[in-house]
Amino acid sequence: MSDQRSDSTAINAVLDAIEVKKFGGELSEEQISSVVAGYTDGSVPDYQMAALLMAIFINGMSREETVALTRTMADSGERYSFPECVDKHSTGGVGDKVSLTALPIVAACGAPVAKLSGRGLGVTGGTIDKLESIPGFTFEMTERQFREQIERVGMALTEAGDLAPADKAIYALRDTTGTVDSLPLIGSSIVSKKAATGAGFLIYDVKCGSGAFMKTPEKARELAELLVDLSEALGVSSSALITDMDNPLGRAVGNALEVRESVALLKGEEAPEDLARMARAVAVRLLQLKDTPDPERAVEEALTSGAAYAKLCEFVEAQGGDPGFLESPVVSGSVAEVRAAEGGYVERFDALGVGQAALVLGAGREKKGDPLDYGAGVEVLVRSGERVEAGEPVALLYGEKNVERAEKLVREALRLSEQPTESAPAILDSL
Repeated sequence: MSDQRSDSTAINAVLDAIEVKKFGGELSEEQISSVVAGYTDGSVPDYQMAALLMAIFINGMSREETVALTRTMADSGERYSFPECVDKHSTGGVGDKVSLTALPIVAACGAPVAKLSGRGLGVTGGTIDKLESIPGFTFEMTERQFREQIERVGMALTEAGDLAPADKAIYALRDTTGTVDSLPLIGSSIVSKKAATGAGFLIYDVKCGSGAFMKTPEKARELAELLVDLSEALGVSSSALITDMDNPLGRAVGNALEVRESVALLKGEEAPEDLARMARAVAVRLLQLKDTPDPERAVEEALTSGAAYAKLCEFVEAQGGDPGFLESPVVSGSVAEVRAAEGGYVERFDALGVGQAALVLGAGREKKGDPLDYGAGVEVLVRSGERVEAGEPVALLYGEKNVERAEKLVREALRLSEQPTESAPAILDSL
């Protein structure tokens, strides 16, 4: 009988919430908490929650409502507490290997890293997939093992698992009901998981451009401001960068390829300038949040001394990976060149097209559960502003799957102009 009363209470709560939101009203924290709890435990059916999400999508949420939703989802499951640790979150991009580079740098500078990460889907690569291209590497650990590794190594990464289960349930419904691109729902989803992770200092890398969810700098800044505001409201010291994703970050797109490029940067070898600038900027900003003295100098010393690369090796070994792999990452032995069909100046190498090419080669997933070819991907050979001649190699394709389709996608992604053009800076704005 008590369960029936509970179900009835939850259903009445969601019906009341739908009435409020469909006329543009504001929900109380108690209403939000009741609806979220009811949907998480199954007493609120999908069709009612979908109606509420659509009302929110159309009429929006106030700051107070969004904070309440974020807090409720963060509190819906287990929460970790790592108040002295740093973390970063990227809204997803093509060739985005900032976690692989910036986090070992800050850990080498004495700022412990506690990161929960995810797997890639579509053209967006996942940090977990990149690290799992290293033989033996595992993310499976208990909270105690996670905590002990942070204390011992200064850096630990694992999957989000059961943190913020309400967000997981609501996101799955948003994905099937056309309500993904709602700013309050996006912001509360991202921040609830980060708040549950428990790191005290956090930087957001909000991408914008063809290969990003947010297509314009203005929309990206709006999201960045919301993420920082929500994080601060939940007690997390935060900052954000708005970064370009019209072009891939760096040259490599694909799991082992991105590990190889990250290792080159951390070892002080030749690395793409945009990646080097991004990794340094994120590392410096995290150290600033931690009040580290002279963070720019600390970052350079970590790189030039080899401490950042040593920290990556220590971290990989701690999580079961073979650090020897880092010396010579194994990529696909099947390599095909893509040559320019005509001459001109590179206006951009469209990130979305390059990401789609890597996806069809096997480096990404079109749906959850798809197997990956860790050695597959695309290596871009030319950058914005450079001159290319007809017949000149512009990209390398790694892998044996769908090579002709990938070549077509890469050719279409290469945008040429008759006159030289200036490439966008890697970092467009910050707050």
